Amino acid sequence: MEIKEVNIKEIAEHCVENVFRTNTDAPGFVYLDFGKNRTSLQLRAIMVSLKKELSAFTTRRFNKKLSYHWLVRFDQQVSTPFHLDNAEDQSFLMLGYQPSEVESELYIADYFKYASDKKEDSETYLKNFIPVFKGDEAILKPYITKLASFNKHTYKIVLINNSNPKQSRETLGVFHKAKIENPDLNKSRIVNSMIFNMLTIDKTIEDEKKENAFLSTDSISK
Repeated sequence: MEIKEVNIKEIAEHCVENVFRTNTDAPGFVYLDFGKNRTSLQLRAIMVSLKKELSAFTTRRFNKKLSYHWLVRFDQQVSTPFHLDNAEDQSFLMLGYQPSEVESELYIADYFKYASDKKEDSETYLKNFIPVFKGDEAILKPYITKLASFNKHTYKIVLINNSNPKQSRETLGVFHKAKIENPDLNKSRIVNSMIFNMLTIDKTIEDEKKENAFLSTDSISK
């Protein structure tokens, strides 16, 4: 989805419809392209504003807030398997990509749809679910989406339902994996990353210090 004018409420509504899913009719992720005329600081400000708007939604819908699990910036040039990032059972991953000459691809795999199609084995699969897929990826092929037009020249946000099915299944998660064909340590592939957990209000942690640091820092983790 190309974003020409930033309207956080409209973007949040699109995210709610596609990411905060309770069935597999929705994809479990969104891809937002903000074009070239942005800065890293503007991208991170959009991410924080979007998280706050989504937290207002979860408070109304689930009586739970979105609480930061982490806010980091890093130079990622290592491919990953299909996986969930380590967080609470109900969590969401927001990735803010800055322009980079390092070619990369991002894939989503719908493990809930895969499980439901296995029918009698679905509950066993979900009960014994592990956050890193270690099987033959060929069996996931019908459930894999490669993000189209992953433009290396633009600022992008990908929001992914990172929820784990072992406990509460208020929303349904998906796997994600990154593929970097030709890493180049002379260049950078900067990813601004945040995970937020959907927690009851009494467990919510408001960390303005980390948020402010995320918005203003030039530091990059290796």
